Amino acid sequence: MVQDVFTKLWDKRDNLSIESNEKSYLFQAVKNRSLEMLRKQKIDQKVSTADYQALYVDGSEIDEQARKFMLKEFLYKSIRQLPPKCQEIFVMNKVNGLTYNEIAIDLDISVKTVENQIGKAYRKLRELMEGRMSEI
Repeated sequence: MVQDVFTKLWDKRDNLSIESNEKSYLFQAVKNRSLEMLRKQKIDQKVSTADYQALYVDGSEIDEQARKFMLKEFLYKSIRQLPPKCQEIFVMNKVNGLTYNEIAIDLDISVKTVENQIGKAYRKLRELMEGRMSEI
């Protein structure tokens, strides 16, 4: 985690301006990165457990489980179609559970930019979902 934080800082060194205590900034950055990874692992574990259970459900629940699985797969594919920065911000917020403020600090952008990117992601996902919902 620490290495990831330092790598990101090095990549942004030209545009980086830390206005608070550097030590506090580094501790907070490592904490945020650690929380992000823990949330991601937790979500990945839930997804794989749900996929495994879907294979062994009896009766008509298989259709419902298959539909949910297809919907989840379509949603992941749709998220991957978002512009890179928009995708990164959307995943940080909706998958990793970071707040707009945490994302803004981590990416060195304004909270308003985060809000705009989340709105853009929702609009694009809504567009993609409208045409596909009847198929699933």
